[in-house]
Amino acid sequence: MKIALVNIATNKYISFLPKLYTTANMFFLNEHEVDYFLFSNLDFLINNCARKIHIKKIEHKPWPYMTLNRYKFFTEAEDQLKQYDYIYYCDVDMYFYSKVGNEILSDRVATIHPGFFNSKKTEYTYEDNPESTAFLKNEDGDNYYAGGFNGGSSREFLKMAKTINENITKDEEKSIIAKWHDESHLNKYFFVNKPTKILNPLYCFPDNFSSDLSPKIIAITKNHELFRSEV
Repeated sequence: MKIALVNIATNKYISFLPKLYTTANMFFLNEHEVDYFLFSNLDFLINNCARKIHIKKIEHKPWPYMTLNRYKFFTEAEDQLKQYDYIYYCDVDMYFYSKVGNEILSDRVATIHPGFFNSKKTEYTYEDNPESTAFLKNEDGDNYYAGGFNGGSSREFLKMAKTINENITKDEEKSIIAKWHDESHLNKYFFVNKPTKILNPLYCFPDNFSSDLSPKIIAITKNHELFRSEV
């Protein structure tokens, strides 16, 4: 299979890339042909990378637009990305900790948010503004999914990217930004288009959580304000 791993890193977030790519080389779908797609405003070189890195230049914008517009960037790269069998997105401030293999291969792949594992529906933080295209009632939802790791077949991933981008654009025309940005829209999308594979929180596991099981992908604790600042 041909797999694309897509990531976004502008400004200070570029510092996370070496660890992400080094660990992806070790643990991410090693039995397949994997290329990396980096969306960045900076030039980035990693020495001795076993996989090809495609750098797609984007303009940096202040928080929250780099996360809110991620599906716009992926849609704009459709001509290249549709050549792959599967596409997966991973936050750049994460790294692979153990083998991630064929168990993730499916049309629409979602990851349970570690902060809401075994939570009641009333605790989910869906978008609660009925004017937003991401609006979802707590009692209607199935799970609360993390924005940090998701993917699927290229056809389904690009379909999702296009729909989410269109919905975010509709919200922006009404001066609406969803509560949790792209993650709110992702949860609405997976409510309408049910995931064909649901991964447990070990695929988006905070480094300050503990577990008896070995994490698959770890999210790095950081000072959000520091990394989001323009200086």
